[in-house]
This record gives sequence, structure tokens and C-alpha cells, in this order.
Amino acid sequence: MRGVLIAAERSGSGKTTIATGIARALSRRGLRVAPFKCGPDYIDSQHLARAAGSTVENLDAVMLTQRALEQVFARGCHGRDMALAEGVMGLFDGIEPRRFGGSSYDVAVQLGLPVVAGLNASSCSYTIAALLRGLQSLCQATPLVGVIVNQVASSNHERLVRSALELHTDIPLLGCVPRQSSPLAPSRHLGIATAPEMDENYYETCADLVEQHVDLDALSAIHLTTAPQWQPENTPHATRLCAVARDEAFSFYYQANLRELEERGFALRFFSPLAGETVPEADCIYVGGGYPELHAPRLSAQHDLHQWLRQHSAAGRPLLAECGGMMLLTKGIWDSQGHFHPMAGIFDASCRMTDRRQALGYVRVQEPAALAGLVGHEFHYSVLEDVQEPSAFTLEKVTNGKRSQDGFIRGRTVAGYVHFHFGSEPSLLDWLLAGG
Repeated sequence: MRGVLIAAERSGSGKTTIATGIARALSRRGLRVAPFKCGPDYIDSQHLARAAGSTVENLDAVMLTQRALEQVFARGCHGRDMALAEGVMGLFDGIEPRRFGGSSYDVAVQLGLPVVAGLNASSCSYTIAALLRGLQSLCQATPLVGVIVNQVASSNHERLVRSALELHTDIPLLGCVPRQSSPLAPSRHLGIATAPEMDENYYETCADLVEQHVDLDALSAIHLTTAPQWQPENTPHATRLCAVARDEAFSFYYQANLRELEERGFALRFFSPLAGETVPEADCIYVGGGYPELHAPRLSAQHDLHQWLRQHSAAGRPLLAECGGMMLLTKGIWDSQGHFHPMAGIFDASCRMTDRRQALGYVRVQEPAALAGLVGHEFHYSVLEDVQEPSAFTLEKVTNGKRSQDGFIRGRTVAGYVHFHFGSEPSLLDWLLAGG
């Protein structure tokens, strides 16, 4: 099977634009693209899925064992022509420096993904060759098979870059993508705008850019070094119903998490909190992350939704809320202008938006003991205030061991800032369904 990892030397190098453009351009050519995103990212994943016209899988070497990672990858590749994975941060950026564990490189090594480096040439010319040789020198366990140079300012700039790469490296140059006069996608505090907010013109523009400046024939001829081995499993007949919040306010879900619910006998029914939709017959509710703060007035007005959530929780039925979902279950949200918007009030606490990042990175559960060792990821700009609830989790930051408290439990309602992968071990989902 064909496949590549589009990586870079750092964040902000244009990986998402290039990977999104490649996904759409190859799809337009009739290739069935299997899109993947390294790490815990939700936003870039949505863009890759929409560009490829296919569901996307996250490849996370921190939250998943190698066997689980291989199965997620093999499942995503099944029935596809080419695997296209977008890296996270810089190629070697992970949780430890010896073998670069948890990095895009780690994922590539485990899955047999050749690497194509996407390098940002802004404010440099010949030095791009040194950057590429540096990446190549450490890329020892999987091949670095090509480079795409981004942010090229002019034809002369391209000439300088090409000459340096040809003289000082043996890596094929697959393309030089010109600098754009303005960003193709707007950004906010958690990243670029989400896929539901973008129109088709964005994806077509990315594809046109890549089609014109990248050698897609050469790129699409690259093969995986290890063929994925898919072992299909029968999904049981659905005997229960899980209501999953999904709209402009709540859209952060791993595809594997939804699949894990189905594999435990749940049929999924999506509902829109923004529209005030409810699913009273649901046996379980799952409210993922997103941007509830951007829609706080509208969410605050959905009183029937709030009542349904409270009744479901009080009845002792499972309810899981992650990050933005947790914010919906508190007494309310203080927005960036200082306005308070009442929410469902299941937990006696409120959230306040801030203008700076409050947490970012992987954390490992220390307590409760039944979940000890479980790794999740947190990334948020809000803080909890006026908390009159005991914390649900004692966490330890994976990279430095710093401890913190997070989340709430009331009956079988569990909420917190941390996002967990249901394919991790131990399983948060099994723990929740068993009664916590």
C-alpha cells in the first residue's frame, strides 16, 4: 500500500495546508485517501477528513499501545489506496528525547510510514539544506523520502532553495509552494477554524495550490515500508442508545471513540445542543469538547436541554463530558467580556475564559486507582472557579511529573478537562459503563 507522513521542523510550517491540499487533490484524481493525524489534535483531523471525503483516525503513540496504534492504522487503511498522515509539531517533538517517544517520528517508525518533510523557507534560503540534513541524520528508523518547501517568496527564492538542496542533500525535492498573501484559514485560541465553519472553496484552494506546485505523481507512488494487517472484528448488534452532542459548539471527537461505543453495543444518535435537541430515551450521553464559549448565549437559553441533562444524570445513567462538554455541565460560563451565561448546573462550579493558555500536554491518571496509568491530553484556555465539588482525578504531567486535580464525578456522570482515548488501557469507557 502507498502512504506517507507529512512532517515538519516545527509547528506553524504549513503542514495542515499542504496535507489538506494533498488529500483533496489526490481524491480529485480518484484515489481513495485514508487520512490520519498524529497526536491528540481534533481540528486538523476534521480538515483532513473533509478534504479526503473519508473518516479520519488519530495516531497517538502516547495514549495507545503499539498494538492498538497498529489496529487503528490498519482499520483506517482498509479499502483505501493511500495513507496520508499529517504530523504534529516538529517531526521529533514528543515526550522524551532518547527515542523521541510519542512524536510523529515514533508513529512513523511503528507503522512503516516514510517521511516527507514540509519545511518553511520564510526568511532563509541555503540554510534550508542544513535543516533537511539535520532531520535526515536523526531519521534513522524510517526513510525520509522527500521534501516540500513552503512559504517560497519568489522565483529567485525558489532557485536559491533548489540549488542548496541539490548540492547538499540527496533528498528529492517534491515541490516548492509559494507564500500566500493572507492565511487560507482564520485562526483562534485553539487553532485554525474548524471544518464545519469552512466552505468548500478552502479545500479546493488548498488542492489547487498543491496540484500546481507539488509533484503528486511522485508523492502518490511512495509505498509504506510495512503493510498494515487489518483484523476485522464483528460489531455487536446495538441494544443501547448513546446520544452524542455534535454541532458548531461540540465537535471534538476521536473517530475511534465513537467506534468503541458501537463495539460495546451502542447505536449512536447525534444531537445539537445549540438547537436545544434532546434524546430522552438515551441510555448514555457523550458531550465532547469544542467551543461552547463562542456560543454561550445560545447554549444558555436552551432550558429544555439543561433539564434533560440534569434528569439523565440524576437517574444514574452514564454521562461523559470532556473539556467544553464539562463547561456545559457547570453552573455557567464567564465569557471573555465578563458576561455570565448560566448552563446545566449539574456540578457546583463555573468556568471563566482567559486570554492565555491554561494547560497543554499529556497527563497520566494517578487516582482513582482503577484508572491509574491511563494517559489523556488537556488543552484549554478556561479555568474553573467557585468549585464546591471534590475533584475526580489526580493527574501527573507525563513530561515533568507535576501533579494536578481535575474533573468531577456525581453518580455515573463524569466530566473533566482531559480528553481520553477509549482505546487506551485501562479503559475509561469500560470504567464509566461499569459504574465508576
